[in-house]
Amino acid sequence: MATKASTTTASAINRAAKKRASREAQGAPRSSPREAAYTLSAAREAELVREAESLGDNTLYFPGKLARRVIWASRIQLAAERDAADLVRTPFPDGEPPLTREEIHGLRDKIELLRVTQSRWQAAQQRQERAAATFGKPAAEAALHRQALLRFFDLRFKKSAEGQKRLMAIRAGNGDADLVQDVSDLLLLCSEHAEAIDKAPRGEAAAVARLRELSPLLARMLADKTLSPEALHSRKLRDAAYTLVVNAERRLRAAAEYWYAGTDKTKDYAPFPVSRGAASTGEEEEGEAGAEDDGALDEDKTDGGAPNEGDEQDEAPEDVTPGEDEDER
Repeated sequence: MATKASTTTASAINRAAKKRASREAQGAPRSSPREAAYTLSAAREAELVREAESLGDNTLYFPGKLARRVIWASRIQLAAERDAADLVRTPFPDGEPPLTREEIHGLRDKIELLRVTQSRWQAAQQRQERAAATFGKPAAEAALHRQALLRFFDLRFKKSAEGQKRLMAIRAGNGDADLVQDVSDLLLLCSEHAEAIDKAPRGEAAAVARLRELSPLLARMLADKTLSPEALHSRKLRDAAYTLVVNAERRLRAAAEYWYAGTDKTKDYAPFPVSRGAASTGEEEEGEAGAEDDGALDEDKTDGGAPNEGDEQDEAPEDVTPGEDEDER
């Protein structure tokens, strides 16, 4: 029994050593208890928000994997604090400000701003998704009534060019917003032919009555499932916060390369591991500057708005808790 216990202990030690070696080979600084809970003050958040908004459209699209990226950036920041005595003496070129201890420490605040803005964007995106899910059933019912009434008017306007034009206009669109407008236009048409509708034998009057109930409901639900200006702003601010983190990391990395090129210390400042797609081009896994999308649910790249995380097959730090960022978008 003693031999078995000894073998098990040795095996566990070997696994731990391999894990540390793998992590260090990826260039990740060691974790620290200082990565624990951190709170950004309201005043500091407001200051960073102003800095983020000053970037305008010169921002990177946040690619997702918040938890892993926060850990990675935090380790770079800790390494920079360790090496601050050297880094602050880096002779950056003219036109670029010198690196300061305040800037090094400030990266922690920028990382926390990224956390906060991503959470706000996710909340807005989840509200949109819930609204979109509830929109489907009444929309499908309205589409059936719309079709029944169009069939009625096809016959009624068989010899009316003007009437046929109105029907063509109603049939022209095929999106959710078009459906809401079609219902409104169709109800107006029905009110102009109310007597004929009441006499129609295939339930047209009941279809009109039901559409009158559905019309305001669909309009309200459409507004709920469309990203509001506030939600779009939260996503843009999230991308700007990510850009602040990336820009800060790049300055620290440049300083570290000046001081520690050719040594193991440069591994502590390595960029976040590239995806397989980015690896083929030798680029860091970062979004394109000024990347935008229109916020439509079916076109949104989710993370909140970010690309699907399943598309990012990167070499993440091994000590990230499984499932820690499963719901990021």
